[in-house]
Amino acid sequence: MWAGMRGAVTVAAAQSLPEDTPQRSVLVLIAFAVAALSLLVQGGTIGPLLRLITPKVPATDVAAQNEAERDQIYELLRTSAEAVPEPPRSAEPTPELFEAAKRWRLDVIAAQRSALLDARDNGTFDADVLAHELANLDATEIAIDMRGGTGA
Repeated sequence: MWAGMRGAVTVAAAQSLPEDTPQRSVLVLIAFAVAALSLLVQGGTIGPLLRLITPKVPATDVAAQNEAERDQIYELLRTSAEAVPEPPRSAEPTPELFEAAKRWRLDVIAAQRSALLDARDNGTFDADVLAHELANLDATEIAIDMRGGTGA
């Protein structure tokens, strides 16, 4: 009832009455008033109705669930990072090694992003938690790109 058309069909039907219908303008006005009142009454009461019928969940339960999901996401990020082979290391830093390390870090971020997007597509985690972690990956990638380098 609250999610219905709220009188749109009634107004459309009243508007489609032939011009020679007795009291046509009164019928259109009544249809419009019914539609407007149903919008006001239903639209004004949907919020309180939902607050009334929505089950109460303790904030601690929500926080615990989000923390558990975050831990699972961190494990997913860790395993996806381990799948990308590390570049060779050397005691003497060179521009080539810097570029290889930068490329590796960007590849790790790409693998992590792919894993998170797959998890999102599968509905594995809460969308808000995933969005936060994806934003963190984006920020890390931007920071790496802004630091520049020797020209990759």
